[in-house]
Amino acid sequence: MILIVKGNNYKQWIRKGVAFTSLVLMFSWYYNHMSDEFKQTNEKLKKELQIKTAKLQKKYNLSKKLERIIYKEAEKCVDLIGQEKIQSIKIEKNKLKIVCDWDTNIEPIFVRYGVIALVKSTPENIKIAIDIKYIVESKYEA
Repeated sequence: MILIVKGNNYKQWIRKGVAFTSLVLMFSWYYNHMSDEFKQTNEKLKKELQIKTAKLQKKYNLSKKLERIIYKEAEKCVDLIGQEKIQSIKIEKNKLKIVCDWDTNIEPIFVRYGVIALVKSTPENIKIAIDIKYIVESKYEA
């Protein structure tokens, strides 16, 4: 009969300690590496978001400015014709459409817009269409 007594071998403890330490070091290095990657990705996304936000803000400001230009032009048309003669004002298909009474003096509109103002006269009313592109090009300084 052979009896083997296992003792505490310090070489095994050193191997296990080195393996465990290397495992902990690998995981900590991987964690730091991935943290840096996520930070870089996050910073890149923030910059892209800021650029897109700035572009959208610019577009919004431009649309508000154009809206004010068109609104002021519609007010001027109403002042030229006379508010009591106006039936309706609409914007349809890039045209400012004004419907007024049939006995309205539209000569000031012709003086202001010339042939740009398209006029259709019916026994009930007079319809005037003015191209918004013309209004914006004449008033907007880019």
